[in-house]
Amino acid sequence: MNPYAVTFVLAAAIALALALVVRSTARRLGVLDRPDGFRKVHGRQVPLLGGVAIFGAFTISLFVCCWLTGHAGVQSCLSSPDFLSLVCGAAVVMLTGAWDDVRGLRARWKLLICTLVAVAMYFADYHIDSFSNPFGRAIYLGWFALPVTIFWFLGCMNAINLIDGMDGLAAGVVLFASAAVFMTSVLFQNASAALLSVALAGATLGFLVLNFHPASIFLGDSGSLLLGFLIASVGLRGAQKSHAVVALLIPVIALGLPIMDTALAMLRRWAKEIPFSAGDHQHIHHKLLEMGLSHRVAVLLMYAGCIVLAQLALLMSAANSLQATGLLVVLGLVTFLALRVVGRHELKLAKQRLLRHIERKRRSTLCRAAAYRASAKMRYAEAAADVWGVFSEAAAAMELDDASMVLFGDGPEGGQRGAIYNWERDGNGREDYNGHRSNGTNGREDDVRQDTYGPGHRDTDGQNGDILWSATLPLGTNGTELGKLSVSKSTNGAPLGPEVPDTLELLRKALAINLERVQISSLAAKA
Repeated sequence: MNPYAVTFVLAAAIALALALVVRSTARRLGVLDRPDGFRKVHGRQVPLLGGVAIFGAFTISLFVCCWLTGHAGVQSCLSSPDFLSLVCGAAVVMLTGAWDDVRGLRARWKLLICTLVAVAMYFADYHIDSFSNPFGRAIYLGWFALPVTIFWFLGCMNAINLIDGMDGLAAGVVLFASAAVFMTSVLFQNASAALLSVALAGATLGFLVLNFHPASIFLGDSGSLLLGFLIASVGLRGAQKSHAVVALLIPVIALGLPIMDTALAMLRRWAKEIPFSAGDHQHIHHKLLEMGLSHRVAVLLMYAGCIVLAQLALLMSAANSLQATGLLVVLGLVTFLALRVVGRHELKLAKQRLLRHIERKRRSTLCRAAAYRASAKMRYAEAAADVWGVFSEAAAAMELDDASMVLFGDGPEGGQRGAIYNWERDGNGREDYNGHRSNGTNGREDDVRQDTYGPGHRDTDGQNGDILWSATLPLGTNGTELGKLSVSKSTNGAPLGPEVPDTLELLRKALAINLERVQISSLAAKA
């Protein structure tokens, strides 16, 4: 009997049987995926823990095949330490996902456990040491092999986990990818990789019977993380007896859609400045549904894309170096065009964030330069009005909207004000010794805002409705309070960067020191 055919049939049959048992058990225990009206497109409660069925089918089918056929290659594969490491790693990943399905697990802990599993797999000889170079000697990674291997495992697990948003999508993608790995492993005469990949393909096919739309059981994190881990491990196993650059490109190309979806999701969340673990409903399958396609048609369309990519991977495995290079160039151009179409929104968001970052850097540089210039220039001021004039120049460079400085006359305890200085961006602020603002309004004490670095608030004038950030800072040195500085800046709803508060703190210190200096000089002159 052909061990590959036996393993495939056994894995499919066992996966279907175990999926029925797991579905009933999960429903009885209340381990259900409930619709949220946001990211999840299903409209009813569906049992989870599909990874348990796939893990059981994957491992049991191999042992039963060994018992039925007695094939030397199967026995050699199952008796090797590599296989034990693979099963142990898969068990840890599956149990981690199952815990998240049942009780919930923070993203950081899942990432930590998966990273530790990837490190363990590296020391179990599942690693990427080098890449073959069609134009010269192989490229050896050295100590970079560990982070590259970790990235490989985490990338595959997260790619499958993120694309698991529609019935049958993640399992179908892995089915086609594992089929491509199986065919290339047979081509490279890698019996162990072929056996593992055909077991994975059979397990996913059997599970798909109940997982295809309308699904009666979901993979859950136990299944999506497990499938990503297994396809990553099988891909590395397939690279042992072939050129690594070719063998690793097989699962990469076959998993092109989830990898692209993951890259776009990370770019989108980076551009929005939100955590990478935050979910959204802008994945590729969501966009297909927004185009008006039905659930089934959207999944079949993505299946078609996976089949095309799998066929391209097979061509890569049979091509010579020059042909493989040409295929990679064609694939790169197609990927670029696909990103322009599917990832137009993400590219726009990324461009906007880069522009915001450049503008923020520019403003930060201008603010700090203005603050240092003003601090140096204040040393030569001979009166409080001169000090305020230097500060006004810095306020204009910082693009503040208005600022006012209240100096105490008889000291803060008496509440008397000796002078008020006002500045507006488009006005000519001047000093007022009579307790009145320069624009003619009454200078009551409550005109001075009391929220030190307070939150932004809406302009109470009602004239423009801009969002204003305002702050009031004390002016004093050596425990003596000389006055108060109040500023405001229009933010138009955008977050205020740290450059404005940091620069104001530097200017506040310079104001206090130089105001005390000119007051002492004035008293000395009068004496």
